[in-house]
Amino acid sequence: MNNRDKMIVKAALLFYKENVNQTEIAQQLSVSRPTVATLLKEAVERGIVKISIQDSEIMNFEQQEILAKKYGLKTVLISSASDSEDEAKQEVGNLCATFVENNLKRIKSLGIGWGSTLNKFAEAASFHHFEDLSIVPLIGGVDVSNVKNQSNHLAFILSQKYNCNVDYFYAPAIAESLEMKETFDKSQFINNIIRKGKNVDMAIAAVGNPIESSSYRKLGYFSEEDSREMKEKNVIGDILATFFNQEGQPVATNISQKMIGINLEDLMNIKEVVVVASGKEKAPSIQYLLKQPVIDHLIIDSEIAATL
Repeated sequence: MNNRDKMIVKAALLFYKENVNQTEIAQQLSVSRPTVATLLKEAVERGIVKISIQDSEIMNFEQQEILAKKYGLKTVLISSASDSEDEAKQEVGNLCATFVENNLKRIKSLGIGWGSTLNKFAEAASFHHFEDLSIVPLIGGVDVSNVKNQSNHLAFILSQKYNCNVDYFYAPAIAESLEMKETFDKSQFINNIIRKGKNVDMAIAAVGNPIESSSYRKLGYFSEEDSREMKEKNVIGDILATFFNQEGQPVATNISQKMIGINLEDLMNIKEVVVVASGKEKAPSIQYLLKQPVIDHLIIDSEIAATL
């Protein structure tokens, strides 16, 4: 090791290990202060000193910026890593609540989908006064099972917390038959709520993976035959009243033909769309949905972010 290398190592040890300032280092090494700055810079460039940022918030911010730029999104929010699936889902819900509430003053209508992640958002929502705001369900929600995840229930909870107006979607998410679906389609009352949903200022929807996990499966909407059809048609994800494939394109199935609510094409025409997801099994669904110009704001957990 020559004399300059020794000086670089000595300067680095004094500055980074012993917290000696550059002026004092210059005196100890009998060199000028600018020379010390040069020695420290060279220590980093040559790898003698390696600086790493450990703060998770800063690392999250950098990852968010990278994903936003990569996919052309206005916002990407990533929850911190957590020990359990429920904790990860809750953190995504918390982020969603903070994001939405920071933007509610500039919007008049907020559309809400369904699912367990959106239930966490409703639970995390704070109490405010937004008298001019209206909450609009984006998919049918009068089914009796798992009420807490239904769109109407979520709309009600949010309206109570935000002290605002609320509409209800008096139809099931999936009709019992095509004939019943046609009957709902003819209802002016249902057409009115769908029209309101199509024209909200901001829509919040959860993305699922119908093969691995989704609200539809948990609510018992899928039969074994339906599951086989999903696999045969390469369905990779679901969002509101649409199932989609690896190109992010809608896929017609026995279930989708009976669904009542806002679809993927409708979402593309809404001013701002917030998509939330938690669970690594949903990463492919998000990745393929990003092929379509639908998502403006993406709120996900760290496992999905790592995949994207």
